[in-house]
Amino acid sequence: MRKIVLLIIILFILLVVSISALILMPFNFGGKIAKVYLCNEIYYDYSPSGFFEKKRDANYYINLLDKLEKDKSVKGILLIINSPGGEVVASEELAKKVKEVSEKKPVVAYIQTIGTSGAYMVASSSNYIVAQRHSVVGSIGVRMDIIHFYGLMKKLGINVTTIKAGKYKDIGSPYRPMTPEEKKILEKMINETYNYFIMWVAKNRNLSINYTKKIAEGKIYLGEDAKKVGLVDEVGDEEVALKKLEELANVTNPTIEEYGLSETSGFFGLDLERLAYYFGYGVGKGLSSVFKELNVKIEG
Repeated sequence: MRKIVLLIIILFILLVVSISALILMPFNFGGKIAKVYLCNEIYYDYSPSGFFEKKRDANYYINLLDKLEKDKSVKGILLIINSPGGEVVASEELAKKVKEVSEKKPVVAYIQTIGTSGAYMVASSSNYIVAQRHSVVGSIGVRMDIIHFYGLMKKLGINVTTIKAGKYKDIGSPYRPMTPEEKKILEKMINETYNYFIMWVAKNRNLSINYTKKIAEGKIYLGEDAKKVGLVDEVGDEEVALKKLEELANVTNPTIEEYGLSETSGFFGLDLERLAYYFGYGVGKGLSSVFKELNVKIEG
């Protein structure tokens, strides 16, 4: 009889423990924190993925963030940034997605080495930005480079005949000087893109338009200086960023899940030539489809 009673007691205790575990499981005293690594240029790529590695273009990050946004077990997102920026449209769309997620669950951006141009636009959409003391931050600006060959071609005795339909079809041609009217058209495009960038940063960082224009101008800042002008909230390492995220998400000892890591080579997975190209607001590839035939190179 005693054995039966003892067995019942043990079973009852096990039942209580199991029920308690099930009740407490959703709270997990921490839940899950997603670490998302943005360690490459921001661009759209619709070509097939490689056999060994999945592409990590803007669509990859947008779809990933959408999944994490809908996952109720994920209490917050730590966006680790090592990116010089990228295409204008890709950067804008990714920034919009980060903003959308940040309105539903906390997103902390951690700029580890470089967070400039379109990548800073993405970071500014988060709830809080932490940057390493000597990281490179900012580069809020837009630029367009158009290479001209006509001077060299004249010296070499080379002539080019352009047959076109449409007055501006060869705008930015390297084979002739640009007209004042053409320059004005391109300047308008660049200025409109720049003003949008300024407005986005000002709104997300709670800064005035005039002040944002003053600290922008394409300048780059070290993390500590970026904090002084209001582009980041705190100077610190990844641990500082994670603690801030735990605070905002109201979790302790969370389970960490990592996304976006890949085996790549170069500067944090960045090709150095492309790094130089994208350093600034990456209008380059964003408008390159328009100017591809014109041999016009645009970049931020």
